[in-house]
Amino acid sequence: MNKEIDRIVISLKDEMLQAASKLIQIRSVEDPSTSSSDKPFGKGVSEALEFTLQLGKNLGFQVKNVDGYAGHIEYGETGKLFAVLGHLDVVPEGTGWSVEPFGGIVKDGFLWGRGAVDDKGPTVAAIFALKAVRDSGLPISNRVRIILGTDEESGWKGITHYFEKQEAPEYAVTPDANFPIIHAEKGIISYKITTKRRAQCCGKVSVRELRAGTAPNVVPEDAYAKLEVRDNEVLQQIKRFSPENKARVSFTVENDAVQVRVKGKSAHGSKPEHGINAAAALIDLLSQLDLNDRGLKEFVSILNSKIGYETDGKSLRISGTDCVAGPLTVNLGTVAMDETQLTAVVNIRYPVFYSDQMLSSQMKEALKPLLVQPMGHLKPLFVSPDSELIRILSEVYRDVTGQEATLLTTGGGTYARAVPCGVAFGPVFPGKEETEHQPDERISVDDLVLTARIYAQLIYRMLSR
Repeated sequence: MNKEIDRIVISLKDEMLQAASKLIQIRSVEDPSTSSSDKPFGKGVSEALEFTLQLGKNLGFQVKNVDGYAGHIEYGETGKLFAVLGHLDVVPEGTGWSVEPFGGIVKDGFLWGRGAVDDKGPTVAAIFALKAVRDSGLPISNRVRIILGTDEESGWKGITHYFEKQEAPEYAVTPDANFPIIHAEKGIISYKITTKRRAQCCGKVSVRELRAGTAPNVVPEDAYAKLEVRDNEVLQQIKRFSPENKARVSFTVENDAVQVRVKGKSAHGSKPEHGINAAAALIDLLSQLDLNDRGLKEFVSILNSKIGYETDGKSLRISGTDCVAGPLTVNLGTVAMDETQLTAVVNIRYPVFYSDQMLSSQMKEALKPLLVQPMGHLKPLFVSPDSELIRILSEVYRDVTGQEATLLTTGGGTYARAVPCGVAFGPVFPGKEETEHQPDERISVDDLVLTARIYAQLIYRMLSR
């Protein structure tokens, strides 16, 4: 370990925290209503990109904005290119916070806010790690880019556009998951499930509003339905309902209108078993009622019987595992209803050796007659444990932390799979709570500094190899 680089990066702690805090204060959720040709993902995301590029420029680096879709901060002029792949967009804040979601405050030894751990805090840590290497004055022979993605949470159009215009690195890492090293990632595919609303019949319950969830890759914490009920026996049935997943259900009754609110627990879509799915509970309730919309009745009945509270895809007959990445997971992410159509989106993380074509075929068969359309597919990632990249990362991690670098796999989807050879590397250390996509997202200040220290040594290794 280079002690001078380590000393410098530790000295940059306060400056790093200030920059990360300011970046978190920008609500960089994709917003089509404010998008334009130079702001393809909306005003907030564009503001976050401009802020971070200006940060890099102020620190003395070369920066580039690639058509508003992404950008990079670069050090070095010749040689092999190594990249750190971060992203500046975040998922919606949701509810249940004890602090301001976009406050970016530091308290109780943590940096708080949406993006603190996923992925603004670690991206800023990588930028200051690069500064520490540059400020050391040590000779270098290669190049490093901190690449700044802009829609990692909602489609990857930004990073795709970036690599259509810019060269791909030889090796890359992304600080967007766990330490020590994630060398394999499950495939990710979402399915949009739709059907038409149909003429009303003789049912006792009309559904006037229905919505749940904020994004396919987040376990829904909230679900809502507004019902019209003219039968007291049905009203009592609703009040007796108790969901299997322990979600909390509340009711407000005014004349014939019943407002149903379900409160669950959010979690990352790659780990749906860690959440409490409010949408699943609401679908369960609706499937038990005498609905007078035949399309809706069919829709909730099929979703409840084929997905329900399950997170393993057993009733869909797609459950399974492999010896590398582990079991398939299913997250019922969003449910919505408009005047003509019903829509649900499920997010599936599948083992490395699964076939996405066979998966799609089975989904369509299992959910007939509902329309099933695949969307947002990311193929699995696997980097050999014997590769040079894994060897270098293992050595750096051990040198800085004193711990052995065990290899991990994940159901999460990171930018590592956007390049020929990349892996996820941090920032969540073993045994630490994972708060991404949840209320009170936060990262320990000590862990953020340690991430910067690890990245500084890694960047130096890559620049001087």
